[in-house]
Amino acid sequence: MRKWNFKIILAGDGAVGKTSIRERYMGKGFQESYLKTIGADFATKKMEKNEELITFQIWDLAGQDSYQSVRKSFYKGATAAIMVFDCQDPKSMTNLSNWVEEAIEGSNNGILSYFVVANKVDLEESRRVSRDMALEFCNRLEIETGIRFYYCETSALTGQNIQETFDFLAYRLLLVNNIQEVDPPEETDGIIDVKEAMGTKQITETSMSTETVSRAEFDTLVERIGKLEDKLNTVQTILKQIVKKLQ
Repeated sequence: MRKWNFKIILAGDGAVGKTSIRERYMGKGFQESYLKTIGADFATKKMEKNEELITFQIWDLAGQDSYQSVRKSFYKGATAAIMVFDCQDPKSMTNLSNWVEEAIEGSNNGILSYFVVANKVDLEESRRVSRDMALEFCNRLEIETGIRFYYCETSALTGQNIQETFDFLAYRLLLVNNIQEVDPPEETDGIIDVKEAMGTKQITETSMSTETVSRAEFDTLVERIGKLEDKLNTVQTILKQIVKKLQ
């Protein structure tokens, strides 16, 4: 039996649920609150797949900006990255462009598989990022970086797609290491190949116009979305204050 050690990075803004996802996968269940991750924390889990013994080292990186200079060193040696955002918070999604850039630089382009995860999908009433919005964003990331992304939607509360994400990740990592005889996981419905989902024709047409989609324009789009989000939050706060006065 061959042994494989894979270093997995969990990245994304603070409070998007990275630690909850890790704890759910480790079998510790969901807790309503955790202490803020200090720099980085990690846990290990072993699994067997097609007579391959796999050890995941799961590194949970702090999302706060104050830890940015510290966490860069933790990308070294990583083979996969799970980029997490909160589906209630569009800004946490657009911020993933910065996280991907940080991962590429910190790992010296050594990360082999990238997943984008929309977490907290159990909170349907307060959801503000739809699946289509997320796929379009991932599509833009693919065009910008040339990286192949997989997308899934999870809930650390219910456990939705947590196990499936890591099972598929193990499968992908064995494939990129030329282990072709490995069987795909039984449950893959929740895992989306962004390129296939958006359609080959659409990707091709968009790629043909990449000369007009520069890095500066992409950053401007992200900035505009962030400003719009801030304005919406302000309006929401004002409306709440008005409602309180009327009660």
